[in-house]
Formats: sequence, C-alpha cells, structure tokens
Amino acid sequence: MRTMKFVFRACAAAIAAVPFALLADHFNGGRTVPVHRIAPLDADGEKISPASVLPEPVSQAKTCTQCHDTHLMSGGSHFRTGLDTNDAPESVTVEPWFWADEKTGTAIPLTLHGQAGAFSPAEFGLSCWQWTKMFGRNFPGGGVGSDPRAVGEVAGERQRWFVTGPLGPNCLACHQQRGYDSSEWARQVLRENFAGAATAASGLGAVEGMNERLESSWDGLRAENPDDHLFKVPEKTIYDLRRFDAKNRCVFEVGRPKNENCLACHAVSEAGVPSHSIAGDVHLQRGLTCVDCHKNGMDHRIATTSCQACHTDPKGAGPRPTHEGIPLVHFEKLSCTVCHSGVTQGGARAQVRTARANRIGIYGRAQWATDVPNIVEPVFVKNAEGKVEAHRMTWPSYFAELGTNDTVKPLPPETVAELNARGTNAFTKAVVAGMLNELKAKKPEASFGFIGHGRLWTAEGDGTNATIVAREHVAAAPVSWPVGHDVRPARQARGAAPVKCADCHTSDSEFFFGKVVPTGPIVDAEVDPVQQTEFLGLSPAYHAVLGTTFAMRPIFKFFLWSVFGFLFLFVCAAAAVVLNRLGAKISEGTLSFAWGFTKWIVDMGFVVSLIYLALSGAIGWMCGGMTSWWLVLHMVAGGALAACAALLALFRAADRTKKFGQGILWLLWLVCAVGTVFTAVMPMMTVYGELGQEVLLWSHRLAAFAFAGVSVLVCWSCCRRKRG
Repeated sequence: MRTMKFVFRACAAAIAAVPFALLADHFNGGRTVPVHRIAPLDADGEKISPASVLPEPVSQAKTCTQCHDTHLMSGGSHFRTGLDTNDAPESVTVEPWFWADEKTGTAIPLTLHGQAGAFSPAEFGLSCWQWTKMFGRNFPGGGVGSDPRAVGEVAGERQRWFVTGPLGPNCLACHQQRGYDSSEWARQVLRENFAGAATAASGLGAVEGMNERLESSWDGLRAENPDDHLFKVPEKTIYDLRRFDAKNRCVFEVGRPKNENCLACHAVSEAGVPSHSIAGDVHLQRGLTCVDCHKNGMDHRIATTSCQACHTDPKGAGPRPTHEGIPLVHFEKLSCTVCHSGVTQGGARAQVRTARANRIGIYGRAQWATDVPNIVEPVFVKNAEGKVEAHRMTWPSYFAELGTNDTVKPLPPETVAELNARGTNAFTKAVVAGMLNELKAKKPEASFGFIGHGRLWTAEGDGTNATIVAREHVAAAPVSWPVGHDVRPARQARGAAPVKCADCHTSDSEFFFGKVVPTGPIVDAEVDPVQQTEFLGLSPAYHAVLGTTFAMRPIFKFFLWSVFGFLFLFVCAAAAVVLNRLGAKISEGTLSFAWGFTKWIVDMGFVVSLIYLALSGAIGWMCGGMTSWWLVLHMVAGGALAACAALLALFRAADRTKKFGQGILWLLWLVCAVGTVFTAVMPMMTVYGELGQEVLLWSHRLAAFAFAGVSVLVCWSCCRRKRG
C-alpha cells in the first residue's frame, strides 16, 4: 500500500509540473539571479509548517516545481537510471561505481550503463533501493532513488522503500551557494533518512533518528518507537525557525553550481599528498569554474566543451598553444590529456583516490575514506578511435564461484564476510586460500576462486597445507577510464623544457617502458608488472631503438646545421655569379647612350632619395619633426631608395666586384641595404610589441645611417678608380 502511494505521488508530481512548465524557466532579459524567497513544500505539495509538532521534510522536487520544470530535469545526466535503453550509450567511459569492502578484499566495478569491464546491478540481484543506499552519498538524489519504476520494485530483503521512502532530487546539492554540507547528506543517506537528507544537508534544519535501525515491517505512520526512544526511531525533522519568515518562506541562496559543489562528488587526489601540495586545475586557478566547460540547458544534460573548442578552433576563447618543435604526428595520435592532465606530482604514476570510489571528501567522527579500490594514474591506453589517452586504472578484486566454460560469478562481500578466520589484518595468500577452502566446505559441489591483481587465484590442498596458485583470466582484466583533470599549465606538461623529447623518447622512458603493477588487496602477491607498450599495443623493440636515436639528436642537429650553412654559402656564391653575369649581359646588350642614361637616372634617384632620407631622418630623430608631410615624403622616398638600390644591385654588380677591395665594400653596401629595408618593413607587421617596436626603430636608424655612409664610400671609391 505504501509503495503504491509512492508511485501515485511520483505520477502526480509529473502531472502537476505541466502547468508550471508553461510559465517556468522563461528568461525575461534580467541579468541578475532572482531572490528565491519561496515557501518550501513537502512531498505532497503542501506548504511546510516548521513550528508544527512533526513537520514533514522539504521536497526539493515539489518546491522547485513552483517555478521550474523538474520533470524535464529528471532526465538529466546526473539522474540517469539505466532503466531506459537510450539512457546512456554502452560505450560510455566514465568512472564506474565500486562495491568496495576492505575486510573481504572486495572491489567490484558496477555500472548502470553497460560499461565494459563493469557489472550491472542485476548480476548481483541488487535492487534500486540498495544501489541508492550504497552510492546515494555521491549523487544528488533522483534517478534510481525516486524513479517510479524503481520505487515500484517487488518487496524483498534487498529493498526498504516502505521504510525510507524515495530519495528525491536534491537540487541544492549543486545549486546552493554556501552552507551546503555534503558530508551531512552522506550521513543521512547511510542512516536511510532519505526524505530528510536534503533538509539536513542544506541547513534548513536537523534530522534526528535512524531509519536504518527499523525493521522492514516498520509502520512509517508511527512517529515513536515505544521500545527505543534514542536510536531505533524513525527520522524526525527539526527546522531552524530563524530560516523562515512570517509567511513560512525561506530564502534559498541558489545559483550556478560552484566548484565546491562539483568537487564534493568529483574530487580526485594523490594518495598521501597533503592538501597544501595540491596545485589544482589550471583553469580553476585562472578563475574559470567547472560549469564554464561542463554546460547544460534546463534539461540538465551535460555537454562538455573540448580542449580544441577553446584552444585550437578559430573562435576559441582560450590561449592558442604554439607547441614549438612538436611534430604534427603527436596531435594525430595523442589526446591533450596525455601531456596536460593528471593529479599526481609531475605526472608521475601513483595511487590516487576519488570521491566516488574511495569516499574522500566526507568528514566526520568516523573515517570514511578507504584505499580500496587501489587506483593508479596515469596509464596510457588507446581509445576506440585509436588515439592514446591518459587513464585511471584499477584491477577488480572479489571472491567468485567458478562455473563451466571458465566463467566467474562474483560473490557479494556479505556472502564471504563471515569467513573471517584469518585472525590478522594482513590479507595474505594464505588467508585467501583459507577463505576459499571455507567456501568450498560450505558448498562442496562448487569451485571458488579469487579475482585480484590481474589474476584468478585458486586454492590447492586443505587446511594449513593449502597453497594458492594464480593464472590469467579475462575477468581479472583491469578497468580504466579517461583522465580529464587536473589540467596542468604548459610549463608543467609532459615534455616541457628542459626535458622535452627525452621525457618520452629514450630507451627506458616511463611513457613507453614504465611498469604498471596490477593492484589488489593481497599484500604478498607476486605478480608480473605490465609494460606500458602492452596497453598501447606497440613494439617495445622499435621504441627502444627510436629512443636511442634521440640521444644522438644534438650531434645530428649540429651536423645538419653545419652542412646547411656550408651549402647556403655556395648558394649565395652561385647567386652572385648569376646576378653579375645577368648585369653584364644587360649592359652589353643595350645601346651605350641609352644604357648610360638609364644608369645615370638610377644613380641620381638613389642619391636624391638618400640625401632627403638622411636629412629628414636626422631632423626627425633629433628634433622630433618626423610628422605630417615630412613623414609621408619620407615613406615615398624610402620606397624610391629601395627600388633604386635593387636596380643598382643588378646593374652595378659587375662593375663593383672587378677588384677584391671593391668587392668587400660592395658586400658591405648590400648588407646595409638589406638591414635598412628589413628594419623599415618589420614595424609594419603585427608581430612585435612595444619593446620590439622600440628595438626595430633604433635598429633602423643605425642601419640607415650606416647605409648612407657606406654609399658615400662606394661613390668615393668609384671616382678614385676613374681618376686613376
């Protein structure tokens, strides 16, 4: 009866949302977040009376439905249930959930979306209610916690909807701007106080009692337990009356999710690293927020902006990387995360702990965080598109019943929890062998094994003589998922200076030849490490040879630059010979009068332009008069001088290089001409900043006056030769 009531309420909520949805979520042009001074509603849509004797807890879904289409939001990325075939693609590669228990060495990867290497709840007979209690600490309610199909499950020992009620969507988990206590949310979910968890976490009031201690047959309409008034009592909400005004309204401080809201469930840190040593994501350091890149509309379907969209696309708003000296093949075969992502110090391989898997970030008297599962990063693997990605990786561990065709059926931790005959905290091979024999004694017709460290372990012998052997098994393969954060700045990226290429391309680099040790709970397990090339599907021999060649690169570079310089000198010499002969041919093939007149015009144009440029340049330099018409004429004269210099270089080259001394002077003239033209045109290019422009200005002045002086020397040398 109670279950039917829950289903009815959920359906009624969806129907009630329709008229509000017609008016809700309409942007009217305002640029401020409206003050959410509204009356909290309970699960029946009734206004909360905080001063009543037994007030109902706040229903976020009903309260927010007053303005927003919460039915539309129920299909958001954080509320997917896995109950629909189109809920999420099976190729999804997000972090799985882990059914972890240190006492039994269990770390079973679970998924609602058919992720490779992870098990579905149905394979264990896990109900939606049990999933909600196990993992409700790290999702904001809704989904399998309140879906009518989940709440309407057939009653059984693995569900207690009748006692707890649904765990409805907790909008404040993401949108409350300050004062939200994610640890309190986790505690209330663990106590099975589903209805009041959001109320307690938001600070609207306190929730006492523990539904966890009530029998599944408990009558939820009774407010007190006559046998226990302290612990074995249902949840009870006690509101903070200071949060309510005279009309029983509250101010909900909500807005775009802050980084702290996201990190409550998505934080990752290196094991054993103190908080002051964690640099954090470079984007957050620069003032960005999580939701700047992970965006959604009112349907709450998350769409993530790629690295390329910000940093390489023409319309991207982020800084554009230059990647000096990195061959293009790297961008075809490697994802950005290979060099730029990971929470470990310097990108080295190390054990990390995540909020979802290891329960970090939950604080209280009890120790919540665990090392199980043992997750390492970065491990480099190829994705479905053949591109190398940085992954977090762990190896599943659990006791299993062995079936025909070498199949395994994982045993839930509670099934083997009673086999605690090891008498020590060390989970050794002998302990595992003893537990396997105990399982065999309880069910002689079956065979049992332990999955862990990338192997299937089975026991041989009985009692104290039992030994354990390991072999490869497909079920023991590692589970991994891509690393997205923390993003490191360019100076801390893999391959950054001063290491550069040697960070990956050596005969023993960690990138190709690093040893990844399969993780697991057996402290004395002897397992062979896996080389990175196996995950990458590459030939270790080839990359060892390739890495060795990089040690010779400095010598090879010096050799090639030397050869280049030598050949370039020959190119210049050959060009000089060709130009000299071209000038001589033009001179010989033209009538003497016409040729002489042409050269005279070029000479006079050069001289006149040089005189004006020298005068205007000196006046502008010393007196600040390079403005107005002086500047325009200076530019025109500069163009004329450049044209005349080019023609002189062609027409006079043969005459100016007949003797060695004149050839040296002519070479100096050409160098000064090139320097003058170069320093004149470069300031017109949008390349240099203020300092660069200043350097170019002084360089142009010096080169121009040197050019004028050398030109005078060339004329004097020619006149002297003619008189001689």
